[in-house]
Amino acid sequence: MLGLTGSIPSIVNSLRAQRAYRSATQRRNQSLTQLATGLRINRAADDPAGLIASEQLGQTLAALDAETSANQRASDQATTADGALGQVSDLLDHAKSLVTANANSAGLSQEEKSANQIEIDSILSAVDRLSTSTTFGGRKLLDGSATLSASGKSLPIESSAAAHLGKTDAAGTTYTLADLKSGKSLSTAGNNATTASDVIDKAVNDVATQRATIGAFDKYTLQTRISSVAVSREQLLSAVSLIRDTDYALAAAQQSQARLLQQSSLATLVQSLGRPRIGMLSIWA
Repeated sequence: MLGLTGSIPSIVNSLRAQRAYRSATQRRNQSLTQLATGLRINRAADDPAGLIASEQLGQTLAALDAETSANQRASDQATTADGALGQVSDLLDHAKSLVTANANSAGLSQEEKSANQIEIDSILSAVDRLSTSTTFGGRKLLDGSATLSASGKSLPIESSAAAHLGKTDAAGTTYTLADLKSGKSLSTAGNNATTASDVIDKAVNDVATQRATIGAFDKYTLQTRISSVAVSREQLLSAVSLIRDTDYALAAAQQSQARLLQQSSLATLVQSLGRPRIGMLSIWA
């Protein structure tokens, strides 16, 4: 700064002017930083209480983001499982038509019935293959080991293997869809057409029920929570923005005010020291 010369009053005025200049410079630098970063709080000293509040809100936001990610992942798993079960349902509908066709005593030759049974075997193999091969992120979804979990709620996904579908009691014996395969008790080569039809009807109903259960969990648990969290997240982001983000109109006004105070305090300093003022104001403009 400029040296101190002159009488005692001029020295006091000079000190005051220097203090005012430093204060204005500090305020101007702070305003420029806020305008440059877009943040009102760039260091703890800017607003200690505001910093604490914004950090706490930031932690809550991080937790909500993690929950949303988990819910969305579970929803994607549900969609994948439902798509595979839809394929199983289509296969079973076709198997039902083949079982019905083979149950008729007239109209089909034995060769045609055998061909239908081969097709039924292929369908059941495809059902088992979907049960073991449907995965999401390397995790099997339809083998009975998967569970949809998010936001403290969970839903186990039952196995869609042929041996677990269509369980039907008849004459003291429990049959499943797997019993429709060649060589099994409900093969269409035998005389249990009625029971075979009941089993496949039950299997179709099992798959439909499982799809409905998964769909309801996705819609009313996962998607509802995702929407609720989204609303909470918007409100928290708004609160964080009010605390931390720069009010550009205010910061620009403060920067202009600080610049004027710099100029006036510098002019006062020059005048108190009796120095020439030529060019002094222009270099700070």
